[in-house]
Amino acid sequence: MVRVIAGTARGRKLKTLDSENTKPTLDRVKEAMFSMIMPYIQGEKVFDAFAGNGSLGIEALSRGADFCFFNDKAPACCRIVQENLDTTGFSQKAEVFCNDFIAAANTLANRGETVGLVLLDPPYRQGLIEKMLTAPALEKICRKNDDGTFPPKPATVVCEHSAEDVLKEAYGKFVRTKTRRYGTVCVSVYQFYGSESL
Repeated sequence: MVRVIAGTARGRKLKTLDSENTKPTLDRVKEAMFSMIMPYIQGEKVFDAFAGNGSLGIEALSRGADFCFFNDKAPACCRIVQENLDTTGFSQKAEVFCNDFIAAANTLANRGETVGLVLLDPPYRQGLIEKMLTAPALEKICRKNDDGTFPPKPATVVCEHSAEDVLKEAYGKFVRTKTRRYGTVCVSVYQFYGSESL
């Protein structure tokens, strides 16, 4: 059973897709992940790039995020995300894309959207985290560190990946600040230290 762990929708059960291509984040890993990124959630816009059933983005909304853009290339996943948003009452705080993750990021960039938190939980061992962290579209949608806020608050990218995957300390302007291992799963947090203006 997948459920919302904390916040306004705590305890709500979430539907999942019965498929070998989806892997809902375990509760203990999700709890650890959100404990790592709690300072970066409140009031933020979020991009859940590999949404699956929407569990991570919905958790962020439940814990105080203002809005979440969900994306998954599988139509069945997108339908379940929408059902789970309806169940948790977050439909008005969300938009669901059904596209390749780079295409979804480009759509947001072309609209002038920026986000403060990016959730990356792609299929393991396919190099998708590295592909996303090096995509120009991701830089375009990440809030810049010099946007006038004080103290400066860089955008945060949290990645769930296999412990077998070795990620770099930095990918361009994305710099790793934390990494934790939970059995066969790792959670790595990057912050975006972009300096150019939009």
